[in-house]
Amino acid sequence: MKVAEITRDMFAEAVKKNPVAVFVIGATEAHGPHLPLNSDTVQPMWVAEELDRRFDNLLVLPPMNFGVHSSTRNMPGTVAISFDTMRSVTYDVLTSLFEKGVRKFLVMTGHAGSAHMTACSEACKRFVKETGSKVIFLTDYDVAEEHPSIRGIKGDGHAGLLETSRVMAVCPELVGKERPIGLYSDHGFLVLANAEVCFPEGLAGDTTNASAELGDAVNRYVADKIEEMIRNDLV
Repeated sequence: MKVAEITRDMFAEAVKKNPVAVFVIGATEAHGPHLPLNSDTVQPMWVAEELDRRFDNLLVLPPMNFGVHSSTRNMPGTVAISFDTMRSVTYDVLTSLFEKGVRKFLVMTGHAGSAHMTACSEACKRFVKETGSKVIFLTDYDVAEEHPSIRGIKGDGHAGLLETSRVMAVCPELVGKERPIGLYSDHGFLVLANAEVCFPEGLAGDTTNASAELGDAVNRYVADKIEEMIRNDLV
């Protein structure tokens, strides 16, 4: 059930069933000229809502729509928060739910930048160490990359074929008609003040063959894999 849509008493009753709280961390981030700024939110939220249909004891929280950004930080539309803020918010949300009686968690982030992932991971590790709760932390992007139709495609990344297809399947009305091609520009170990130069076109990959059909197949694949994780490790 969606936490934002239930009452106080419904929440209290749900906690008695030893639920799994699902906390989606998305982003407001530039995704090329063709994808909406909420791309990193709508992808994992679809997965969370699909999982909610498969379990009777999930509490799906409202998503966090901001993240830590580097290579897209200066692009139009990206709204970034600091590493410390991301770590604190993640820890605080988990702790507040623990205080209400929740002991099992799936923290799923749609944004997968390295600093962002580290901030969330540090928060989860601290929380588990302090409370002994069970927490799965992952980015659905890593799971999606393992789909047979995607695995092995070189150069596909931010706002590329995979993400474009997944967003097309979830909210096609938000996807532009352009099917751009972009290359990731690797600067090695050079520390960059303007990291957006790594994405000259604002994306990485060839979106020419993106389709809602592929996106739906990948989204369901992700849901299947995470369902298995929940049943093995949390339920």
